[in-house]
Amino acid sequence: MSDGDAEQAADSSADDTSPSDESAAVETGPTAVGDGRKKHVSVRTRADEYHDHGDVYLKQSSVAFLVSPESSFPDGMTTRYAKDDLSRVAVTQHHSMCFITTATAGEGPALDALRGFRDDALARSLPGRALVATYDTVSPPIAATLARHPGARTTRLVAWLVQRCGVLARRRTRASPVRRAALTGALVALYVVGVAVAAIGHLAIRLRERR
Repeated sequence: MSDGDAEQAADSSADDTSPSDESAAVETGPTAVGDGRKKHVSVRTRADEYHDHGDVYLKQSSVAFLVSPESSFPDGMTTRYAKDDLSRVAVTQHHSMCFITTATAGEGPALDALRGFRDDALARSLPGRALVATYDTVSPPIAATLARHPGARTTRLVAWLVQRCGVLARRRTRASPVRRAALTGALVALYVVGVAVAAIGHLAIRLRERR
């Protein structure tokens, strides 16, 4: 849920296929990663080629990443990478990102409340910042899996947990100092549980996908 480096394992080599070929090569339509704003993207291919795209827009489908300096992803200005050709995709966030929250519950009051909790509580302590940094590192592939399976039991459960966390975060802003401390502890605990549930579900879904 914060600024930092997020690395997604994929599999690499630049593919010059234009976005117009996407429908033939990709199982599901590409969607914006995170909140759709610019982010710093670099990739490394299985041939050990490194490409640093700088600050760009990023989309992903079930089998490919699209990178472009323009949010409309026009032909001729968009690079497509098949996930099976990449060994690593590194995404450096310059703004707040709540990967799993966005993937399961989307934009809305819960996401806004949790971002506020991150900035007001977690970002002000060393343990909180460490928790956020860990989330930023591990959550992108988890979020990508859950986003591909919106009807999965794990996705629905995590979405419910996100909404509960959002309610607690809003209550915390209006609470007395003592109650605020208690709600902070409850939010952190529920946050850890939610990420753990999402991670377990991610692994289970990936195992089924590989069968």
